[in-house]
Amino acid sequence: MAIKLQILLRKAWRTPEGLAAVKRIAESLGITPTASGAASVSAEIDPQAFESLFGHKPREVGPRPPGRWDFGTPGGAVSGALGVPELLREYVESITVAPPHTRMDRPRGGSPN
Repeated sequence: MAIKLQILLRKAWRTPEGLAAVKRIAESLGITPTASGAASVSAEIDPQAFESLFGHKPREVGPRPPGRWDFGTPGGAVSGALGVPELLREYVESITVAPPHTRMDRPRGGSPN
């Protein structure tokens, strides 16, 4: 299972050139960029590369089934603070493990009251 990451760029590098540099360096570190916005890059990394790069394993969380008010979560990984690898420090403010998404639509027939 790939671990999903969010990479936040430093303000000075929130440019097309900065995004391109971060994506290129990330790929060289075994991180696969999957999407980008004005200030961040979404990416994935395999568990072995994560442990090698960040020095610890993330904690896996299982899926949560639908509840009364939402459709649950698919599961994934969580981690404490991650250090920014040396090659990215000039460009990147922080790297975090993206939490599993909570599906917020209520099941049919549900009522908030």
